[in-house]
Amino acid sequence: MRWARIGVALAAALALQTTLVPLLPGAVAVDLVLVVVISVGMSSGSVPGLWTGTVGGLLQDALSGGVVGVGGLTKTLVGYVVGQLGGLLDVERSWQQFVVLFLGSLLHAGCFVAIYSLLSEEAMLSSYGEALTQAGANAVVGVVATLLLAVVPSGEERQRRRQRRFERRFGG
Repeated sequence: MRWARIGVALAAALALQTTLVPLLPGAVAVDLVLVVVISVGMSSGSVPGLWTGTVGGLLQDALSGGVVGVGGLTKTLVGYVVGQLGGLLDVERSWQQFVVLFLGSLLHAGCFVAIYSLLSEEAMLSSYGEALTQAGANAVVGVVATLLLAVVPSGEERQRRRQRRFERRFGG
């Protein structure tokens, strides 16, 4: 069930990343796939973070038209590192999640630029301010998504609510 939820989150992030994010006004580019990778690494550990980064990064590379594999490699690295640190650190509070999302986004930007510069002559990062802005936007989106998902009841909670309604209605 956990892998199914991760797959749905990754598919939704890819769909939103390729359809809605380019239409947003302003220069801030949020990387929703990276937000999912870091969130999975924080909550589930290094192996799910690694696999989410690999699959999400490669799919995002294939859909974006860039060099296939660079995003996959960097997101794999970030998912693994965040998963390792998430196991060592307590990241339950929103500000802690913000810091991990922010630093994970900066790690991704640094690795992406470093690897891409080895493969291509093109400059991928126009400024450090752009990387900091994207890291901040990723962190804000990640924390807001986590807070919104905490409000949505789990499948078990929905089943308990249905059972209580059934018992009240039919006295069973």
